[in-house]
Amino acid sequence: MSKARTILLSTGLAAFACVAYAADNGATALLPADSASVFRLSGSAGEFAKMSSATITGQPFQSALRLEVSRKPGRSQDVQIAAPVASAVAVGDVLMVSFWLRSASPGEATVDVGFRAGGTARGPAPLNMPAVAGSVWKKVQLPFALTRGYDKGEAEVFFTLGLRQQTLDIGGIELLNYGTSKRVADLPFTRLGYGGGEPGATWRKAAEERIERIRKGNLAVLVKDKAGKPVRGAEVSVRMRKHAFLFGAAVNATALSSQRLSAENLARYKQEIVQLFNFAVMENEMKWPQWSNEASRPATLTAVDWLRESGLQVRGHNLVWPSWRNTNVKAAVDAKGDPAALAKVITGHITETAAAFRGRLVDWDVINETFTNHDFMDILGRHAMVDWFKAARAGDPAVKLYINDFNIIEGEDQAHQDDYAATIRYLIDEGAPVDGIGLQGHFPARVTPMDDLMKRFDRFAAFGKELEITEFDINTSDEATQSDYTRDFMTAAFSLPAVKAFVMWGFWEGAHWIPRGAMMRRDWSLKPNGAVYKDLVFKRWWTNADGKTGAQGTFATRGFLGDYEIEVKANGKAKTMRVSLPKEGAQAECVLE
Repeated sequence: MSKARTILLSTGLAAFACVAYAADNGATALLPADSASVFRLSGSAGEFAKMSSATITGQPFQSALRLEVSRKPGRSQDVQIAAPVASAVAVGDVLMVSFWLRSASPGEATVDVGFRAGGTARGPAPLNMPAVAGSVWKKVQLPFALTRGYDKGEAEVFFTLGLRQQTLDIGGIELLNYGTSKRVADLPFTRLGYGGGEPGATWRKAAEERIERIRKGNLAVLVKDKAGKPVRGAEVSVRMRKHAFLFGAAVNATALSSQRLSAENLARYKQEIVQLFNFAVMENEMKWPQWSNEASRPATLTAVDWLRESGLQVRGHNLVWPSWRNTNVKAAVDAKGDPAALAKVITGHITETAAAFRGRLVDWDVINETFTNHDFMDILGRHAMVDWFKAARAGDPAVKLYINDFNIIEGEDQAHQDDYAATIRYLIDEGAPVDGIGLQGHFPARVTPMDDLMKRFDRFAAFGKELEITEFDINTSDEATQSDYTRDFMTAAFSLPAVKAFVMWGFWEGAHWIPRGAMMRRDWSLKPNGAVYKDLVFKRWWTNADGKTGAQGTFATRGFLGDYEIEVKANGKAKTMRVSLPKEGAQAECVLE
């Protein structure tokens, strides 16, 4: 070990000496050996939690913090502990937070741990990751790279504890700085994981059996000669071209129609859209504030038409986002004090916009996020939502009409989930023409366990309406868990007969609202979650088959529902044809003349 040097680390309450040392592995420790002593409980936490220290034996540390959260606060970040970092750190430095965690109450201990600017100087945190542990001590190691430098005393390490009522112990907390001698990928990383992620999880077998039953059909190819006689031994090649199930992404119409992207990136963006998806939605351009800008409408319509001409179906998002915060539109704001006028403005917008896209879309999000956006209903009454659905139906009688919301299959907000179910029940009972239910799926790093996820799917499938996963992403730097959960989530959704579509809210870091939620990096390389997507959609759930006809001139196979190209060869003759395979099966007759 190299010679130690003494630095000063201030807690804001007291100043004390600690030792920062260069460890054998080349890392510099940025917290003192007795790191538990430098953490302080946030000032707002007193009514929810208390902190004490305990002596620990049999572990590689001598003391630990015990945190008792007596009740869950309204905001999880209201209960935090933090310690400042006295040393300066530079942009590009690779750091690692390491600690031991255990639960001292029934159930798991669950925390978020991070690194950020301290005090009031908040900004994007280079690390903010969850960790869980049971009653046995678990070591957690989380490496990360700095995208900016921090002056001496500017940064802090923090733990968010107010995620639930719980008692937990944290010990052996270290913050190590490897400088540029290591990459994040070189260092150990503790995956969060999730319930049901193990290979032998019970839900898997049932899901695979459902996929085989509901997502595939029987395809028979009957080959005849020009006299109508069966041709034995004809070579048959069956190639899938497109899924019946809808796999899609949010795309940026502004990027498609402006100089925002380089010519090279624009060409690649369009190429990947066409190759990866058969379904798409405009990320923002069809929302009321954007659509109210008449100058931008032609570009939006052009983008929709390009998608359709490229073989994709398109959904609309959204007609009403019923809050002033998300509807800063002059016509609506001007009518704010006159309920009758406001009701007329809203229904007029819905009818006119739905009519403008008539024939271009397969479904519309009529209302978006009613639990957190209800200003319009507060003024007009709950029944206004029924009127909005009816106005959308008048604008486009053929399009499917959806309601859409978040925190339904992700998160632990039971009140939000219950409100969504109650709203759907109300709309149906009041005669609103609701065709489908949108489930967004913006997951944080802590994802929904699979058994719980399946229960939530079942709850909303019970309404008897179509379900769509409308806005999927996972905001985490834990790419292994991100890819595993993408695989398992897609498998679960694909296995349910009510679900008709899976839509990612973007796919490329260069045009994604949460870049680390994307499945392609900015340089277009595929991330692990992108590899999972491609493997499922174009390999595991994709059918190609070859064979020869039997004595009756028939070749039979079982394939995933969708569109196929079939090539038949016999006796020096060949013919190619296209056929769609529905659930009830199909027989294609090929006459070689």
